[in-house]
Amino acid sequence: MIEQSPKILMVEGIDDKKVIEKLLTRRKLSFNDVVIHNCEGIIKLLNLLPVIIHAGSYEVIGIIVDADENVKNRWESVRNILLKAGYKNIPADSQIKGLTLKDKNEELPEIGVWIMPDNRFKGAIEDFISFLIRDNDKLYPVAAAKVDKLISQKMNLFSISQKSKAIIHTWLAWQERPGKQIGSAVTYRLLKDQRYLLDDAKASPFIDWLKRLFK
Repeated sequence: MIEQSPKILMVEGIDDKKVIEKLLTRRKLSFNDVVIHNCEGIIKLLNLLPVIIHAGSYEVIGIIVDADENVKNRWESVRNILLKAGYKNIPADSQIKGLTLKDKNEELPEIGVWIMPDNRFKGAIEDFISFLIRDNDKLYPVAAAKVDKLISQKMNLFSISQKSKAIIHTWLAWQERPGKQIGSAVTYRLLKDQRYLLDDAKASPFIDWLKRLFK
């Protein structure tokens, strides 16, 4: 069931939803009349998108999807849906700053698209989080090396496509308070000096996209 609101942000899963909510909390940002909807998977999101567009209930629709293994393929899957829905002048390639698009005839909702992690590289929400890790972090390179070694020895039970998730959760397990979920990492503070674990300034391009879309 989708919570009623004139503005909706569609995301693939609960981790995406929690990360965005925590990031907005940390930035002390709030957008009026915006609901973040967990679509429970990319297939459900893509199937729901044309329904949401033509529902007549939404002024603004934001879409956040994972690039996974191929940014171009993911962009084209979203772009084709938007073209069929009636949107014009959609760029052939994903936009580094994220897409925001208004229908000149004002018959369709304003639309926005962000492809995780950064509209350029393959990956998912875990890669977005890895981009926010501080440059001087000592544990992350070790966690990445451990996962790489596991894979090289063919001891990994996870698929290679889940590598970034394995690294992030290994890294989180080594913090002062192990067991934190990926969303909680955004507002996690180190006990020793109360410094944030992640550098939210690195998320500025994403935050700027949200601001442009939802004002």
